[in-house]
Amino acid sequence: MPIETKQSKPSISAYYKTLRIKDCKSKRSYWKHVRGVDSVLAEELEPLLCREKQGNFYEVKNATLPFSLAVESWTMSYHKSILTWINQQKQLKPKRILEIGCDNGLLACWYATRFPDAEIIGIDQSENGIQCANELAKQLGLANVSFYRIDFLDLRERFLMNSIDLIISVRTFHEIMGPIFFPKYWSLPDYLKENPTYGNWRYLHVVDDLLTADGTYLSFERLENPADLGKWANSLNQANLHVQWDECDFIDYNEFGTDKRSPIVVVTKRETGLATLEGMEYFYTKDHLIVLEAGKSYSGAKAEFAYNRLGKKTFKSGYYLDVPNHWHVFRFEIWETKGFLLVYSYGNMGHRHLDILPAGAYVDAQSLIKEAMGQFSHLGPMVQYDNLEDNKYIMLTDLPH
Repeated sequence: MPIETKQSKPSISAYYKTLRIKDCKSKRSYWKHVRGVDSVLAEELEPLLCREKQGNFYEVKNATLPFSLAVESWTMSYHKSILTWINQQKQLKPKRILEIGCDNGLLACWYATRFPDAEIIGIDQSENGIQCANELAKQLGLANVSFYRIDFLDLRERFLMNSIDLIISVRTFHEIMGPIFFPKYWSLPDYLKENPTYGNWRYLHVVDDLLTADGTYLSFERLENPADLGKWANSLNQANLHVQWDECDFIDYNEFGTDKRSPIVVVTKRETGLATLEGMEYFYTKDHLIVLEAGKSYSGAKAEFAYNRLGKKTFKSGYYLDVPNHWHVFRFEIWETKGFLLVYSYGNMGHRHLDILPAGAYVDAQSLIKEAMGQFSHLGPMVQYDNLEDNKYIMLTDLPH
């Protein structure tokens, strides 16, 4: 879709204001707002949302359109960040958009406004959700959007193959393919070698079958951890879908005072020639290129990619923290490599931080490792080890490269 869009871009803030979706700064103000719309439904929804009770969350949430829109205040910042990003993509001029998991139609109706010359299709399994979506489209006077209650695997029977040039999913496939469990890992390459894919990749063949040869699939899934992103990319590859790492991006949003970041995965049928780890390294470091020199510090995925680039290393000393009554474990280690001394702090839940020091800077290394441990010392006692065999959490396959 190389042609630039010419139509005016609708105001996202005005859209939300029209629908009376409130920007709540705390959970307390959120529930006050939701109860103000429908106290009975709010009382039924709260234990479902807080996972204190089992039940069909979506059927309660979408019992009425006003209540459904009030509940949307929870994800307002996240959804607005998605729509803002889409608004900025000048290359998008789709003729036919499919939203997988459209829920109450909030996003699909905005797509219909943003791309007035396109046909918008929203599908969902929730009967109440589809009813709300149809009501919302009617309320907004949109004639280019339609909604269907349909099982995901039945899409190929409803729509022609290779007939949709833009497919979008927002936090949907974890419900279709099963939940994404938080990965426990010390090394990203080792983890992806042992756990290369997520779920049954054959579900993604449906996307491949429906997408046009030059179409785009925008994936806004729960992939906040690099390991999950890697598994998702590998699953897409198995379905003849390829992550365009140079087009992927991050969106920042706020959830009740907590800043969060989530990846946007841009997918097409065009092969890139990049292995998943190569693509991920490019994606995570393109805004802050890795330079292997003394004085540099890196956090998150950048830290692990920089650490792996430094090649063969010799272990010097370390500490581990086994958080009581939890599965979190942290390591704080000093390693020596040709020309550098490294302070590497990392955890089995994805925490990473690397400081690169000049060779022989042991005093500075000790100072930095104490500083690193100090951030987590309130979680439990630190245990020192002077060789890897003394660390009960080190297995042969865990050893850094």
